[in-house]
Amino acid sequence: LLGLSRWQRLAGSGLCVLLAALCFGLAGLCVPLLLLRGRKFALLWSLGSLCALGAAALLRGPTRLLREPSRGTLLYL
Repeated sequence: LLGLSRWQRLAGSGLCVLLAALCFGLAGLCVPLLLLRGRKFALLWSLGSLCALGAAALLRGPTRLLREPSRGTLLYL
């Protein structure tokens, strides 16, 4: 992420957080129909998780996130 400015990283991280919240919200709507739409729930939950980790990677940097993981990151993984 060497070519991105601080503002671009913050904007990208904010967009990833919004997409993660949208995916988690849509996955939450599928919970009552989990037996019928299990694949859709799993896909939305996984996409939300990837977006949330992407937001953290944009803020801290992907190598630093993997090299020095915080307790919250380890717990989430």
